[in-house]
Amino acid sequence: MPPRRGRGRTTRPTEEESRAGSDDNIQQVENVTRRIGEMELVLARFQRTNPPTFFAAEGGAMVEAWLVQMEELFDTLEYAPEKRLKLAVLQLRDNAHRCWRGTSRILRDSGAVITWESFCEAFRQELSGLVL
Repeated sequence: MPPRRGRGRTTRPTEEESRAGSDDNIQQVENVTRRIGEMELVLARFQRTNPPTFFAAEGGAMVEAWLVQMEELFDTLEYAPEKRLKLAVLQLRDNAHRCWRGTSRILRDSGAVITWESFCEAFRQELSGLVL
């Protein structure tokens, strides 16, 4: 019995199709590389401003003072809200960072989208009375 032909076999992509797929992959890599480069520039610019850090032990009135400082800095640098959130979290230290990680996990688990505004609200609620 002669072997069956063509059954269950996929056809090989043409050279043109392979090139098109390769071009798509190259474009995706270039897009990711560009976004990483942009974020590195944002981070470097932000770090040059010597932004304030926040430790949970500061608590109380220092929460509002820190948020005001960060808001003024972000306004000056004209950062979009999604960048503000990421950069602010980088400035949390020790228990403040641990507290935010727990709070953000609870928010995400409840289906909430964490924005700069929701960060500020949760930050005020969680850290205003916290003295460690």
